[in-house]
Amino acid sequence: MTKAGEGRLPGPSPGVKSYYPAMLDLEGRPCAVIGGGRVAERKARALLEAGAHVTVVSPVFTPQLEAWAASGAVRALRERYAPGLPALAEARLVFAATDDASVNAQVCAEAEALGKFANAADDGAGGGFLVPAAVRRGRLTLAVSTAGASPGLAAALRRRLEEAFGEEYAPYVELLHQLRGIVQQAVPETGQRQELFRGMLEWELLPLLRSGRVDPADLRAELARRVLQDPTPGGIEAIGDWLRVDARHLGYE
Repeated sequence: MTKAGEGRLPGPSPGVKSYYPAMLDLEGRPCAVIGGGRVAERKARALLEAGAHVTVVSPVFTPQLEAWAASGAVRALRERYAPGLPALAEARLVFAATDDASVNAQVCAEAEALGKFANAADDGAGGGFLVPAAVRRGRLTLAVSTAGASPGLAAALRRRLEEAFGEEYAPYVELLHQLRGIVQQAVPETGQRQELFRGMLEWELLPLLRSGRVDPADLRAELARRVLQDPTPGGIEAIGDWLRVDARHLGYE
């Protein structure tokens, strides 16, 4: 019996716009924001947090954009957008964030003609990419998109994710990241490494981190010591037992 979907070429569902999810590394890369208002400020902030080199283009800017420009955090071009803008040609990513829909559409059209990905703040589906509603906890990013169908629903789901994945996930993911590096150096066999990684996910670390009574750096150092002492499935299981029982007597709980 043929399963549903077997023998059918992959492709978007009929009548539904399909997007490819991706995480972009923009560190040190030029990006352009056309606009100087609050929306442009939000776009610029997100790009700065990603380490991008940001150019904002507008006759006027919000106080925050002015402050960033004065500090050198962004490059400010005090002019109206016009076709042929060099900052557009240089940019890897373009945000059209003016209060004029026709200008935003023009920016996106020019950017796409130059082979750039562009996003129109007033019409996410009008550019080459969408920005999902995102929750960030250190290295962990949780993103939600409805492909522009309902931004309100995406925002509501983001709020649920914010409640479900608290700030403790930032040190938790950082801890797993560092222990992963230790295991990769200590254990040459891929299958065994994967078994150890799965075992680490069974550790009851989140309650400890959530309690606020444990120093993440101290806990990380202690776990690293124990992993190096016995980098085997049995050793990982023993650490789990220690976390459940003995850690409370050592000041970790």
